[in-house]
Amino acid sequence: MIRFLFLGIISSASIGLLGAGLVRSAPDPAVLADHLSKTQVLYYGSWRCPACQAQGRLFGDAVSNLPYVECGKPKELPIQAAACKNARIRAYPTWILPTGERREGVQSLEELQVWTGMSTTP
Repeated sequence: MIRFLFLGIISSASIGLLGAGLVRSAPDPAVLADHLSKTQVLYYGSWRCPACQAQGRLFGDAVSNLPYVECGKPKELPIQAAACKNARIRAYPTWILPTGERREGVQSLEELQVWTGMSTTP
């Protein structure tokens, strides 16, 4: 009985150690925001959009470093509003790669990291 218990503990510990290498940690929001800017990924949103506010909260203080295009203030920001129209933005938030590939809706930091090709290794 003790032998089986010991083997069970060893097996569980081994699986835990092996599995630990598979778990990805969330990228640092500031590093990700910098990566998004450098790779010319664009983030379209509106100041009135609750989903955009949620997206911004994921980045914390780094939200100000995002490559953000404001679509909801056409009178105050006509150039940005025109960019939204030209990009055919239908939903907020919308993320667009330089290739034209897009994602709509709130994206996790991990999803953006992988989708934009940012290294997942520290």
